[in-house]
This record gives sequence, C-alpha cells and structure tokens, in this order.
Amino acid sequence: MVSWSEGSSSSDGYSVTSEAPAPATIFCSEWTGLAPDLEARCEHQCVCEKFVCFESVDSGRRYLACAQKEIPKCKFVEWIDPEWPATLKMSLARVWGMYDDENKLRISENLHLAEENLRVVREKEKMDKELRFFKLDFAKMVADKEQAITELGNARLVVSDLKQELEKKKLSDKSSTSIHKFVRAKAEKERDEMKQQMDSMKEQMDNMKEELDKVVSQRDDLKK
Repeated sequence: MVSWSEGSSSSDGYSVTSEAPAPATIFCSEWTGLAPDLEARCEHQCVCEKFVCFESVDSGRRYLACAQKEIPKCKFVEWIDPEWPATLKMSLARVWGMYDDENKLRISENLHLAEENLRVVREKEKMDKELRFFKLDFAKMVADKEQAITELGNARLVVSDLKQELEKKKLSDKSSTSIHKFVRAKAEKERDEMKQQMDSMKEQMDNMKEELDKVVSQRDDLKK
C-alpha cells in the first residue's frame, strides 16, 4: 500500500514537498488536466497538472504535480486540500491495510491453485507418456499375435499337405501307415502347443486391456 503523508503545511492549507515522488492517483472528472489559472509551478517552471491522491492515508486529497511527459517528472507536489484529520487517516490506513491483506491472501490462494494445477498437469503428462508406451507394447503384442495366427495357418496347410501325401502313399506302401501315424501325432502335438501359446497370448492381451482401461479411467478422473 502506498503511504505518502509527509510534507510541510502552510497557513492557507497548502502543502509543498520535493523530497518524495508524487503519490498514486485516481481519475476525477472534476479535478483533472492542467492548472494554468493557479500560480503553482513545478521545478521545471511549468504549469502543473491536477491530480487526486489514492491508495494512501491521503486518499481523496487534491494536489498539483509536474505535468511533464517527455522528460522525467520532478518531485514537486503542492496539496490543494488540507491534511485529513488523524481519525480519518487512521481509518484510511486500516481500510488500505485490509485491502492489502486481501490482495496477499488472494495471491497466496492463486499461487496454491497454480501449484496444484502444475502438479495435475505433470501427473497427466506422466500418465500420457505411460499410456503411449502401453499402446506401443499393445500394438506389438497384437502384431505378434497376428504373426502367430499366420504361422498357425501355415502349419495347418503343411499338416493338410502331409495328410494328403500320406494318404497317397498308404495305397502303395503298407508301411506308410506307421509313418502317417507318426507324422499325424507330431502335427497334432505341434498344433496343441500352438494352441496353448495362443491361449496364453490371449490371456496376456486381456490383462493388458484391463490395465489400459484403468489408465484411461484415471486420466478421465483427472480431467474432471
């Protein structure tokens, strides 16, 4: 909060100082613009500008100050209104103190909210990164499953070709019966092993899908 109340007072109520910069101001349509009709001149010996003090124990007091725009302003200040009574200044100080406390509380709350939002964003980024890796692993698993299905189909074709070949040999060679049984047993064993592998891969895919659903659910909860 701006607190500017130093200055010397004259018998007619004016207060002049050049020891401190001009106080904060607020726009007042009834007291604005240059004051060529008044004798006051700043350190540049120029016509002063009209201002109304704000954000201090002098809030509402009119004063004159340097009106320069292109060159640095001087510290000239001449008060038009007399200094407020001590009780009024005390009340203004209390009001501005409450205003500053409220601003500090709001800033603290905004900072806490920003930190919480940052934490949520970072957690979301982490989950998105894990989800991307999960999708890549899932895509690889699907590709491996498709490859396994293709290999199983090829194996079935080989078994079918073997069966046809053995059937042909069975007619010409009695010994082909034992060979046929051997090859068939081997093919069936390979088929059973392939089926077990496919069942295992299906179970893994189901588990991965459940984990994906959990991750998506957690991400949706964070968005809410």
